[in-house]
Amino acid sequence: MQDWIDGIFKEQYKEIFGEEGLGQKDPETFYILEEMEGEIVAALQAQQTLETVHIKALVVAKEFRGQGLGMSLLKRLEKESSSLGFKSITLSTKSYQAKDFYLKAGYEIYASLEGVPRGGITKYQFIKWV
Repeated sequence: MQDWIDGIFKEQYKEIFGEEGLGQKDPETFYILEEMEGEIVAALQAQQTLETVHIKALVVAKEFRGQGLGMSLLKRLEKESSSLGFKSITLSTKSYQAKDFYLKAGYEIYASLEGVPRGGITKYQFIKWV
C-alpha cells in the first residue's frame, strides 16, 4: 500500500516540479543542538522540503529554560536556512506550549484550530519568511 501511495505523490511532484524536483520530494530531517558540559540541554528538529524548513520540535530541558537557548537555536536555524536559499520556516504549536515565544521571535500565525487536539486547546500554525 505504501508503495502505491508513494507512487501517486511521486507522479504529482514530477508533474509540478519536474524530474529535478523528485530529489527534493522526501523531507530530510536534521537537528541543531545546544550542549553544556557534554550533555544535550536543548534541541531543534526540523525537516526541509523544497524551499521550506518545518520545525518538528524545539525542546529545552526544564532546568535550562528561560536562558535564551531556544531562541539561540531558532536564530541558528534561520541564519542557516537563509544562507541555503530556503524561503520560509513553518511550525505548529499548541496553546499550552510556546505560542508567545514564536510571536516574540517574529513568526506569524497563519491558521489556528480551536479544540485540536481536544476541547480547551488551540493548535497554531506559524510561518516566518527568511
